[in-house]
Amino acid sequence: MKNAYRVVLIGLAVVGVVYAVTKPEEMNKEVKYEYEPVEIGTFPVFMEVGHYIQLKDAGKIQIKLEQVECTSGRDFPCYKGCATIKVRANYPAILSASLNKSGGDVDILKEMNLYWEDGVNTIKGDTGGWEELKLYIEAKNVEIWKSGGNVGTVKVGEFTIKVKPKDTQWGS
Repeated sequence: MKNAYRVVLIGLAVVGVVYAVTKPEEMNKEVKYEYEPVEIGTFPVFMEVGHYIQLKDAGKIQIKLEQVECTSGRDFPCYKGCATIKVRANYPAILSASLNKSGGDVDILKEMNLYWEDGVNTIKGDTGGWEELKLYIEAKNVEIWKSGGNVGTVKVGEFTIKVKPKDTQWGS
């Protein structure tokens, strides 16, 4: 019977220790569990990307013709001007330019030449940065007396820039 008393005393001692450690007020306290997100996979994202091209400061691009010395005296007066065109694209591109010579009702420019510096009108398009092209206009036998009495800076035409990918045909 002594052993039974020992077992009972040991059991009471253990219950007392557990009761003393857990404190009764904490036993009734609600336990909150917080779940952490678990990564279950990584997946690719795709996008349909079309051709993109941008002209830097497009609203400011212009060519101002200034009088220059003529190569032959019979071509007088002669004018020349240039526009630096900064372009960026996500594809290799070919640019073309055309000129509408009429600045209004009267055509002042008679003989003109519109050309790209060194014949370069293409961009790589894969640089991620701005690429520069220079477009020139030379005019000979300019009929400045047809300016309608206007002096100073007079609009005598407009130029248009077109672009296409390098690997296509111009088409209509």
